[in-house]
Amino acid sequence: MRRLFVDRIETTERGESIAVLLVPVGEGDYLHWLCPLEWLPPDTREGQWLRVEFTPDEETQSELRHEIESLLQELQGE
Repeated sequence: MRRLFVDRIETTERGESIAVLLVPVGEGDYLHWLCPLEWLPPDTREGQWLRVEFTPDEETQSELRHEIESLLQELQGE
């Protein structure tokens, strides 16, 4: 789990709302992450801290592996 800070919310030239998130990566160092606001909780505001957890997506991995194997077989004429 990672904690990140909602630094600001901006509107792009196309009118899309994005959040500029700061992810602490070391003493005084931050990764800037531009994230569509729609991906975040509905009540997200500037100045909030959020928790994020990345988990493997086994279902998608399996589906894509199967799709690639099928394409390879097709290309090899099997």
